[in-house]
Amino acid sequence: MEVKSGNIAPGVLFRSKSPLYGGDEKKTIASLAIKAGIKCIINLTDNNYSIHALSKEVPWYHELVLQGNVICLHMTFLIPGVRSNEKKLRAALQFLSLHEGPYLIHCFAGVDRTGFVIALLEALMGADLKGICKNYLAAYFFDDSASSRIHKNGKLKGFMNQIKTMCRGANLTKIDIQKAAEE
Repeated sequence: MEVKSGNIAPGVLFRSKSPLYGGDEKKTIASLAIKAGIKCIINLTDNNYSIHALSKEVPWYHELVLQGNVICLHMTFLIPGVRSNEKKLRAALQFLSLHEGPYLIHCFAGVDRTGFVIALLEALMGADLKGICKNYLAAYFFDDSASSRIHKNGKLKGFMNQIKTMCRGANLTKIDIQKAAEE
């Protein structure tokens, strides 16, 4: 899925579930990644020891691994508030700044960890909180049933709690989300 909020230029930033797992989905992601011209990957799930073996079945990904254009961060599920993840987020941002895009960011399912990192990038690039939330929820496929709305609201509440933690408990309606992301 392409990310185009804030000042993010079209065709620069993409998010997905892991291109390394699954059958037909893996082929679909590969086709879309090749079409988008992905040159740099932030892998939030795997580690540097497993990536060479995992990527051998996905030639376009493996080529990027061999070129040094993939960073594996093996992040825990809850992003903010965990010191090791803060260091990993910093490493991801530095890696992005040193590599040419288009960029793909993924975790296993492409929703929670990926959604938070994408939200951070959107905030840094001037997106507003409403747009960030809309993009986060776009990764979930919901119908309009009552149970689906409850699930969607639960996901949004969890995400907002992560954003609130990132913002050190500030009232989210009164903060500068870009400044909070920078801090």
